[in-house]
Amino acid sequence: MSPRIKDSTVEAVLAAADIVDVVSGYTSLRKRGVTYTGLCPFHQEKTPSFAVSADKGLYYCFGCGEGGDVLTFVQRMESLSFVEAVEQLAERFAVPLEYEEGGAPDQAVRSTERRLATLLEKTAAFYARYLWESKEGAGARAYLQGRGLGREVCEAFQVGLAPNAWRGLCDRALKEGYTERDLEAAGLLVRRPGKAYDRFRGRLMFPLADHRGRVVGFGGRTLGEETPKYLNSPEGLLYQKSRLLYGLFQARRAITEADEVLVVEGYTDVLALVQAGIGNVVASMGTALTDGQLALLTRLTSNVTFMYDADRAGIEAVLRSGDLARRRGLRPTVVVLPQGQDPADTARAGGADEVRRLVGRKVSLLRFELLRLLEQGDTTSAEGRVRLFEAVREVLARSTSPQEREEQLRLLSDRLRLSPENIALLLQEAGRAGKRTEREGSPARAEEGGVRLLRDHRERLRSPELVVEREFLVAALANPETSAEVLRGLTPEHFVDPVHREAFSGLCRAFTAPDPRVVLKELVSRGSPAGRFFIRLVMEADSGAYSEAMLHERHLRLQEQHLQRNIAALRRALEEGDADADSERRLVRLEVLLHQVRSMLADVEEG
Repeated sequence: MSPRIKDSTVEAVLAAADIVDVVSGYTSLRKRGVTYTGLCPFHQEKTPSFAVSADKGLYYCFGCGEGGDVLTFVQRMESLSFVEAVEQLAERFAVPLEYEEGGAPDQAVRSTERRLATLLEKTAAFYARYLWESKEGAGARAYLQGRGLGREVCEAFQVGLAPNAWRGLCDRALKEGYTERDLEAAGLLVRRPGKAYDRFRGRLMFPLADHRGRVVGFGGRTLGEETPKYLNSPEGLLYQKSRLLYGLFQARRAITEADEVLVVEGYTDVLALVQAGIGNVVASMGTALTDGQLALLTRLTSNVTFMYDADRAGIEAVLRSGDLARRRGLRPTVVVLPQGQDPADTARAGGADEVRRLVGRKVSLLRFELLRLLEQGDTTSAEGRVRLFEAVREVLARSTSPQEREEQLRLLSDRLRLSPENIALLLQEAGRAGKRTEREGSPARAEEGGVRLLRDHRERLRSPELVVEREFLVAALANPETSAEVLRGLTPEHFVDPVHREAFSGLCRAFTAPDPRVVLKELVSRGSPAGRFFIRLVMEADSGAYSEAMLHERHLRLQEQHLQRNIAALRRALEEGDADADSERRLVRLEVLLHQVRSMLADVEEG
């Protein structure tokens, strides 16, 4: 459970953190009026549509709809939790951290964590220097060259070499003021009765960093015949393998840009693919993914593509990992590698083009599961096909996508020689099971629903009717002294779009509150689609293009649209015989009101 940071500390961080300074570390900004503009760091674009308001401490992209405050920005860019983002910005802008009573982390533990983290960072730097500068490193350098891995990519991932001496690292660390207890806690020292020595000796070293880029452990590969072939740091205060993915820190930007992550097994697979130009790749370090690892990936994408070795262990790991990903609401797919090849071989032989070709031929996890069943089963006899039918039914039931199931019909019909009736039975039973799974829900699926709502809202915004709604809301924000009176004459029914309706209700609350700034701040801080849209309204209101006259004109347009909708509904009811005399009288009144509104609009346009 994350420690609870005091609200006053969060407010202090938001006040101290310079959003322009923070955002400028990811994209170049140019000052235009009261805002700064630049290319959006969240999606590919050629024309700047990304705006930052230093005064309001907000950012918004008018292209992709991403928006929020400086904490939201750091969370999205660095794939951090809220607490991690607050801690990172507090450290950067020298804001003291205060926690709620009973929720503060143990300061002694925090102090130990910082000391061990510094030790591990220094160790990684020492191993890297030893690889490239020592005579003993010649063999390791030759090994990397033989695997086709250049110095540039190795340095990017801090690949190093542990000295072959029993205390090659230990003695150096003691001279720098660390103790054997520190080295043991960091997983760098092994204690035996009467002696203590380096855990890693003569091995090629791969620093294991967490999603924030902090080295928390190491993976060491033997260059000889020693066993085990790979040796990892032991589980401890910092290193927890089930919550780490090799290369995630380096890959996070590429993953969000591609909206897909390639998951491979080993360290050198990651290095080879990155060297070939494929950046959105991480390694599960030789095992199936865990729920903790998938939780890290869901911060970045919903599309997980497995590219494991084509051997039995790799296939079984794909099936376990893929099923777990599917249950978390992710979309797992599989790249089928040529027999006997691993991703590093593929990248080395064919480069990025060959990797992309194979990724382009990826199959859904469901199809991969079905193909494996059909390859292993007996399709030549009636008895074998019956057994396969039962196995196929179980696999189909695990899929939550009706479309995905239907896409496999031809494959199943051909291989199992199924009748249309049996195909229908398979789909019917699998559909019921899929609905049960979907009802269980997942955070990823809920978040995806919110993103879809915002995307649909942006698409609808192009309609003239919704343009009027949005521009009225912006003008209301830009003219708070006048808009309070105008808003009182409207209802949520004046707005067709549900996001606009929610924004309208928020404005009404704000302009009737003792301090409107408190409510406006609450609306902006929401992570919902309406919250992100409200940020857009605030940014547009700063443009200076929405005068008081425009507010009144858009108010009249809004009234006109509302009257037109009501009149059309009453006319339909009268034509269908579902209205009474009161409805006819109401229709006449509304038509008179519409005429008056249009007269006022004509006067405004003439003025």
